[in-house]
Amino acid sequence: MEKPTVAQLWADVRQPLAEGPVWFENALWWVDIPSGTLHRREPGTGELTSQKVGSSLGVALPARDGWWWTAREHDVAWLHWASGRVVAAGSPEPPMPLEHRFNDGRCDPRGRPWVGTMVRQGEKGSGALFGGDDTGQLRVRVPGVNLSNGLAWGPDGRSFYYIDTPTRRVDRFDYNADTGAVTNRRPLAEFAPAEGMPDGMTIDQAGHLWVATWGGSSVHRLDGRTGARLQRIMVPAKQVTSCTFGGATGRTLYITTARIGLKDDDLAAQPAAGGIFTVETDTAGLPLSVCTLAPPVDREER
Repeated sequence: MEKPTVAQLWADVRQPLAEGPVWFENALWWVDIPSGTLHRREPGTGELTSQKVGSSLGVALPARDGWWWTAREHDVAWLHWASGRVVAAGSPEPPMPLEHRFNDGRCDPRGRPWVGTMVRQGEKGSGALFGGDDTGQLRVRVPGVNLSNGLAWGPDGRSFYYIDTPTRRVDRFDYNADTGAVTNRRPLAEFAPAEGMPDGMTIDQAGHLWVATWGGSSVHRLDGRTGARLQRIMVPAKQVTSCTFGGATGRTLYITTARIGLKDDDLAAQPAAGGIFTVETDTAGLPLSVCTLAPPVDREER
């Protein structure tokens, strides 16, 4: 593995739980989960703009005509960026327990939204990873989940990668693009306690994974075939949540972090925790898969 590289602070926003970064329309977007806010930051001017969805916000995925598909605490809603309009769009099937909430998601290569849940209280392993069908209905794809986090699809369209954080693993599945089915689950890589807990992730054009580590102050690049460690990015914040590629060349890795739960001594040692960090890489990410569901037109606002 190469000598570790250190990421640099890009946006000193100090948010409780920055997550779900997306490079879209030449800007970086991310969510702050507890405040239910979608943020956008211009790379040139540093201008920061925001919209709220009315509850906690697990993920926001870009669609068309200025709309974003979002998974709020317990339901799905559409957010229109320019107007701030929020339109509720239903719940998963079956409905999730109140002790759970949505957490992290992506669109599959055909633009269908996927999102998982985290179990805050209640029975261990009672969460799920949901995948949307062509109508937008969320259905269970992976049951028995504790804290659903990173997900990615390989360049060949036949591999799916997934992180249920408490397992300390990145798992690999076979993926059927026509049906959205995931099968043949097997471990790709496991993280030791000293490395932190695997959280969000992204994938590059070579099919290698970049995995953020909660409690590990780093992002690991893993071989998408063998799971071998290829590179480590050190981050000046302990709770690293996710990452994505973007920038003018697509080779800038944007890294989100959190400051929620940190004590005064921790914050003194890592004052920029909750900020956004960057590092220049020698590769680019796969093209962003935009949500292909039809946004609302004349639905009642709720």
